[in-house]
Amino acid sequence: MLSKKTVLLLFVLPIASLMLFLILSFQSISKSVQSRLLEDSQNKAISIALLLNNTHNNSDAIANIISSNFEATAFSAITLSDKNKKHIYNKESKLLSEVPKWFSSLVDLKTKSASVEVLDLGTLEVQSSTIYAYKQLYAVFINLILSFIALSTASAVAIAYLLKKSSPQDERQKESVAVKTVAKSMQKEQTAPALQKAQVDEELVAYRELSYIDEDTSLKNRKYLIDKLPQYLKVDALHRGGTNILVALSGVIEANEKLGRQKVDKLFVKIANIFKEEAKNFSDSIVARINPTEFSLLLPQCNGENALEIAKRMQHAIVNDITLAGLNKNQTFVSMGIYEYSYSDTIAQLFARSDNALAQAKFSHTKIHLERSQTVAQVMGKEAWKMLINKAIEKQRFHFVSWSAIDTSTKRAVHNILSINLTLDKNSSYSYSQFMAPAIQVGRHIDVYKTVISMLFKNAHELLSGNATYAIRLPQAYLEDKDTYSSLSELLRENMPTLPFSVIIELPDKLVHEDSKLIRMYRELFDEHNIKIGIFEFIGECEDFTYIQLLKPLYIKAESDYYLTQSDKALLTLESAAKKVNSSLIAVGVSNSATLEQLKNRGIHIIQGSITDTL
Repeated sequence: MLSKKTVLLLFVLPIASLMLFLILSFQSISKSVQSRLLEDSQNKAISIALLLNNTHNNSDAIANIISSNFEATAFSAITLSDKNKKHIYNKESKLLSEVPKWFSSLVDLKTKSASVEVLDLGTLEVQSSTIYAYKQLYAVFINLILSFIALSTASAVAIAYLLKKSSPQDERQKESVAVKTVAKSMQKEQTAPALQKAQVDEELVAYRELSYIDEDTSLKNRKYLIDKLPQYLKVDALHRGGTNILVALSGVIEANEKLGRQKVDKLFVKIANIFKEEAKNFSDSIVARINPTEFSLLLPQCNGENALEIAKRMQHAIVNDITLAGLNKNQTFVSMGIYEYSYSDTIAQLFARSDNALAQAKFSHTKIHLERSQTVAQVMGKEAWKMLINKAIEKQRFHFVSWSAIDTSTKRAVHNILSINLTLDKNSSYSYSQFMAPAIQVGRHIDVYKTVISMLFKNAHELLSGNATYAIRLPQAYLEDKDTYSSLSELLRENMPTLPFSVIIELPDKLVHEDSKLIRMYRELFDEHNIKIGIFEFIGECEDFTYIQLLKPLYIKAESDYYLTQSDKALLTLESAAKKVNSSLIAVGVSNSATLEQLKNRGIHIIQGSITDTL
């Protein structure tokens, strides 16, 4: 007869084996997570280094690039040190892990920082945050423990039942029954580890899927995107190209503080559904959450123009969800960098150029920026851009291009908008959107404007036709430069009397709504020379429109989405303030007839954008 000790031993051994198997499996998973954290750090370090190479040691540009690429939930630290190991810039996260302390002590994820050399600057170090990794591992750990407890409890109940059934009446019968019962029990015990192993295997499969699936949003993640990209970037790829839309959500920390983590997670789910809804129209598309606050939409066979429309729709929908969640849309917002890729790109090129597009989007007022593989075929380094821009300034190699603002009720142009191209020769021409970001990064953007404004007034007869009205935007950095007011005053005094066309100077709303001493000086200067003022980049940041009464602008320009998303009361208040000083409201960025009709229905009839070519 088998003793109780023997039966208990037969129960304990498989359980102990299963426990050992669980421990080894979890250790393997932990190592895999640590490897992935290091890989994320290395990828981000390379992307940031490519952007820093173009800063020309400009401290503001360095700070902007690192800050815009830093999210506390994704990275614990980003540090730029000079050759003497002295910190030039350091950004660290102070967020604490959300898992229990005993678990973080037990697992103790140790992440190494990834370092990369940045030309003429020093060493960039990026260290991934373990917050998100701990959350994933904790979920896997709890699932494994629950499965282990459930199967162990079932086995214990079966053994207890067998022991209770034992009776001293008939030894032979008892032995026979015991042998058969224990045999069955052994069989169950032998199959139990197999069943439990199968359960663990399922958990490991689930983890592997988790390594491809973001738990909070059910989207694919960065690992999946990287693993799948080789299929899209090869000579015999099914699709010859497409677009990658890189989306960054800013203000997440503030949102967590205001709403709490659970409500913010629900907001992420809504945003993820917006991405999936747009991506479903493209065969073989991938929507991935590549870190806690950044997402990628890889859309094969989608060109840049379509991607811009998609980005605008997504931005509009996300702004609505952010507002409905009770958040400030100026504090919590999305930026979208669009890169139109080619099958011939490498993975590194696709990520670097997408990151570059996103970085420029974060600098842009619209928070959307498009780059194409053709236009960034050579992503020039810092020195190349510096030489090119210096040469353009020295030889005044800029020229003006214009398009019209149209009154849709009369189908007539109300004025022409000027933009700037940099043209060294017939083979080297760069649009404003292409050269201005590098100009800012090498610290020459104000000099570009000084040169261009001088050309506008001194060489007016050669550059532009007479008997027309031209509007030119002056950025805040140029207006606030200490030499601008005096040099502009001199230019106007010497050249305005003979200027063959009318000029409108557009000033940024962010600057004029402060009604500072500097703005009053500019207002008086422009009044003295009968130059009309326009306001651009209007977002209604200041609820008191008194400054509009003082400035008396000819018009107020805002993105079409701004007008379409305002309440009737808010729009009526703006219209009333504008009418008091005979100012027009103008919608910019109008690209399709549907938007045009919506604007007309809201009383906005003057527009600019690609749709004007069809009017």
